[in-house]
Amino acid sequence: MSKYVEAANWISEQRQAKNIYKNFNEMFGLESFEDAYFVQDALESVWAHKGEVVGYKLALTSKAMQEMFGVNTSFKGNLFSETILKGDQVISLKNYGRLGVEFELAIEIGQDFGANADNLTVEDCMSKVSAVYPAFELIDDRNADYPKVDLISQTADNSWNANTVLGTKSQNFSHLDFSINEVFKSINGNIERSVTGAALENPFNAVIWIADFLNKRGSELKKGQIVMTGSTFPTYFPQPDDIIEFEVFDIGKIKISISG
Repeated sequence: MSKYVEAANWISEQRQAKNIYKNFNEMFGLESFEDAYFVQDALESVWAHKGEVVGYKLALTSKAMQEMFGVNTSFKGNLFSETILKGDQVISLKNYGRLGVEFELAIEIGQDFGANADNLTVEDCMSKVSAVYPAFELIDDRNADYPKVDLISQTADNSWNANTVLGTKSQNFSHLDFSINEVFKSINGNIERSVTGAALENPFNAVIWIADFLNKRGSELKKGQIVMTGSTFPTYFPQPDDIIEFEVFDIGKIKISISG
C-alpha cells in the first residue's frame, strides 16, 4: 500500500471520528504539495461512498489568508457528488468536528476546456460557463490550531471541504462585472457587504487557476463540473439556531439554518 493510500485511509478515519485536526505530513512522508494532491487522488477511492468527483474548490484565495500561511498561491480540493446539497438546508453541527461556513460564487462549467488552457482570460472563462450560483462551502477544520497548521497536511485533507450548498441557479450573468459585483451575508439578521472580487480579484480567476492546474496534471475542466471560487467573507463558525443567508447581487440567494 502506498503512503498516499495509507494517508487517505487515515484522513478518512480521523474525519469519521471527528478527531481534533493534527498535521500528518511527517507521519506519512509527505514532502510537497504534489504529494498532497496524490493523497487527494487516493481519497477518490477511499471515499467511493461520497460519489464521483464533480468539481473543485479553491482554498486560500484572499491575500490576507495567503499571507497568514506564508504562501502566494491557492490550493484545490475535490467536490464529491454526494456532498453537494441544493437549495436552503438545515445543517446539523453534530455532523462536523467544527463547522465553518464560507460564502462563495459557485460556477458551473458549460463546455469542456480541452487540454490547452494557456493564456485564458476572464472573458474566455465566462463564455465557457453555463451558470453561476450563490453558494456556501461547509468546511470541517476539526478545531485546528491555525498558526500550527501545515498546508501540505491541510491540502491532503481535501482542503477541509465537507459539503457544498448551491442556491439559486442563474444563467443570466454575462452582463455582470464579478470584480466588483456586490454580495451580502446575513447572520441572524445582521447584514454585511462585500464583493465577489474578494476572491482572487475576480472569481473567474479561480476557473483559470483550476484549468491550468488540471492541464498540468494531464486533465481538464469538463462540462457540468462545479468550481467553488473562494470565500468573499472570513470563515464563520456557526452556533445552534443561527440563520445564515448569502446573496449575490442580480444572481440569487441561499440560506442555511443551524441545528445542534
